[in-house]
Amino acid sequence: MKSLIPWIATAAFLVTGLVEAHAHLQSSSPANHATLSVAPETVRLEFQEPVQLTALSIKNGNGEARKIAPLPATASKTFAVPLPPIDAGTYVITWRAVSDDGHEMSATIQFSVRPAAK
Repeated sequence: MKSLIPWIATAAFLVTGLVEAHAHLQSSSPANHATLSVAPETVRLEFQEPVQLTALSIKNGNGEARKIAPLPATASKTFAVPLPPIDAGTYVITWRAVSDDGHEMSATIQFSVRPAAK
């Protein structure tokens, strides 16, 4: 059994390394579940390594989609995509990207715009 322990440890290390090798979203602005007093003019996505952004959409609380500017055609670690003018309310941004190794990823970012009381 003792002779298996180094092999098991090596296998666990390799699997962990493979899992961590995929690109992932490091941060976004707006952040998920953020409540903002001013509507954002752009959505900013920062990834751990370069990815190709393949889709980005924004919907209001009624599920109505708003038109987004064309997506960049090149891979990057950081994207800043202009948003259309939006009013107070709750919104969901959905994005999809592909990393250099072909790994597809997607997620949603929900945020609210609640102007400060006057």
